[in-house]
Amino acid sequence: MNEYIEIQFRRNDKPLRIKRQVPGGVELDEPDPIQRSVAIGFVPANEITQYRVRRVCQLQGWDPHEFKLRLSVEDGSLVLRGVDEYALPQGRYTLSVNLEEAETRAQSRSVSIDENSHAVSLVDVKTDDRGVKVDLATADPEIRRVLGDSSFDDEDALEWLDDDWRPTRKACVLNLLASLRVRPTLSAPLIQQVQRFYFAGTERAYARVDRDLLTRLEDLANDPKKPFYREGRPKADIHKRLIESIPPEIQPLFSPDRLLSFRGEGNPSLQFVIAEPPAGYTSTFADIDLDLGNPLQDVAGFIVHMGELAGGKPTNHLDLRKALGKSSAADFLYYTLV
Repeated sequence: MNEYIEIQFRRNDKPLRIKRQVPGGVELDEPDPIQRSVAIGFVPANEITQYRVRRVCQLQGWDPHEFKLRLSVEDGSLVLRGVDEYALPQGRYTLSVNLEEAETRAQSRSVSIDENSHAVSLVDVKTDDRGVKVDLATADPEIRRVLGDSSFDDEDALEWLDDDWRPTRKACVLNLLASLRVRPTLSAPLIQQVQRFYFAGTERAYARVDRDLLTRLEDLANDPKKPFYREGRPKADIHKRLIESIPPEIQPLFSPDRLLSFRGEGNPSLQFVIAEPPAGYTSTFADIDLDLGNPLQDVAGFIVHMGELAGGKPTNHLDLRKALGKSSAADFLYYTLV
């Protein structure tokens, strides 16, 4: 028994190969590749296949609403196999594929697997080709200060913003800085407790911050006006990667079990996940991001559901530019989309 499903991506009618599988998803074979999460909907397309799948769930002792698959990257494609040689029965299935920061056309498609054979599903992908034009000539002094002390990919942040790095990463940093400059108020912004950024992703950035930032967020969460809410210990594993980013010589001082999450009111919502610092330590580290009001939005790793496409896409910071342009952060956005 060797049944499996191969998912091949195409862009502009040409193969779009997967470079490698990473803990949070995949990287495509492209310049400055990003970690892209993948969500897959998987459902039997007829009664015979449904019976076979239900039988596998019974034999494996699984919840009837979840079907487990092994996912791997092989020869540039995404491959779905059963957890053992008998756990993906032959039959007809409907697949839904969602790739982070991309559009997958005709999301739902049917595939048929014969005994001891495999099926191939071709997924047409349209990637976001927008860029950003940065102009810091009139930048706010606090934003200038943070950028002047920050670095990404072993390059000073000001130079990094001018170089050919992924536009969504640049937009993420600049959107966060604008939001930090106005939250909770223009006269007392949280950016004052941010020392420097050292990692920029497509949806979040990591910063070294003053210890006082944790105290201040606690005070804001206790404020009757509720400019921030204390969410407690974050449940998503993606936040624990903050600890992995801390310099090795001090990393043992911080624990992934002692992270605290705070979320600002409003839409988009500014979120901090902060590592509780040890006694006597004057600074700590924060995972900062902007979400569209949904604290469970992140798709961490591969998620396979039977019967529905896993909901929630990571924030696209290029799209967020328009929303922030209508907010109090508008005067602190120093880039345009091109």
